[in-house]
Amino acid sequence: EPAVFDVDGKSMPNSNRHRADPELGGPGPHARYHNVYGMQMARATRDGMKAARPERRPFVLSRANHLGGQREAAAWTGDNQATWPHLQASIAMVLNLGLSGQPFSGPDIGGFAGSGDGPLFARWMGFGALLPFARGHSEKGTSRKEPWSFGADVENTCRRAIATRYRLLPYLYGTFREASLTGLPIARPLMFADPSDSRLRREDSAFLIGADLMVVADLTPYRLEDPVLPRGIWRPIEIEVGADGRGAQPGAFAATSARTPDPDLPRLYVRGGSILPLAPVAEHSAAQSLDSLELVVCPDAQGEAQGALYEDAGDGYGHERGEYRLTRFRADSRGDTLRVTAEIVEGNWEAPTGRVYRVRVVDQARAQRRVVIGP
Repeated sequence: EPAVFDVDGKSMPNSNRHRADPELGGPGPHARYHNVYGMQMARATRDGMKAARPERRPFVLSRANHLGGQREAAAWTGDNQATWPHLQASIAMVLNLGLSGQPFSGPDIGGFAGSGDGPLFARWMGFGALLPFARGHSEKGTSRKEPWSFGADVENTCRRAIATRYRLLPYLYGTFREASLTGLPIARPLMFADPSDSRLRREDSAFLIGADLMVVADLTPYRLEDPVLPRGIWRPIEIEVGADGRGAQPGAFAATSARTPDPDLPRLYVRGGSILPLAPVAEHSAAQSLDSLELVVCPDAQGEAQGALYEDAGDGYGHERGEYRLTRFRADSRGDTLRVTAEIVEGNWEAPTGRVYRVRVVDQARAQRRVVIGP
């Protein structure tokens, strides 16, 4: 949107005229084109980036957009404040943007305006790191807002929150791909788990990532939240990242650490009947190898589960020519054995060699069963 800071309303007067192209509706007042202006700015930026680097995927970020603009840019929710009410609004804003056709969005974690404090920042990062767009951001003149600025406890909370996101990247990447194909949001309201349950429609302190992972955050400073959760099988899960979020060693899975739960991190639940692929802890996505994967298997009442892993080069447009790989995971119980299989069902990207799977069963009744991994 055209920001004009030295006038009332900080934008163009609604009476300003735009000489819009016919396909946009032709000439008209700024009241009609305020948001379209922002979308066209994002489109021009994206087109310029593609022209300059045609072999790369552009990344454009905007706080202004219009219907259809999700093709051009991700969105952040604008200049929020470092306050608990603005923390509380974060999830609702992302969910509503997703329902409006903008799946790639997130707030300024920690608040843009104002300084806030350590407890606020830790809680915000705890769930904010799991939203589609995750970024800490602040205006000039506020206190420093790097995670370590608030002391060791907040730093460790933030490290574990970010490490959790990185472990979930294979699953997140699949939900991004699903959004690009179907328009389904990445972060979804709980009602997506059971549209017939009207109680879920008012919940905005918990959300789904894709169909299989539920994030339950506490958005109050005194931890008084008790949201209504979907019926059915939803089992609690802890994403292992090590005591300090660093993992055992670069490229390795983290060992489970004996510790008390961090109250500033959200609770995570996995849907019965699903399989989540998790990557090892990594410092950044380019350093993350998928030669080893952990499959979190959460059987349904019949002892079955399924999930998927989508992979491509991570950049460029080879995936449009079939250079990708969609692997389908299935699990079923046979007596005292849980059998897990992996099959490539789409794409012509070269099959991985020597990939190692580690299976974790999230079901106390079946956790001690023998696990067999087949082709």
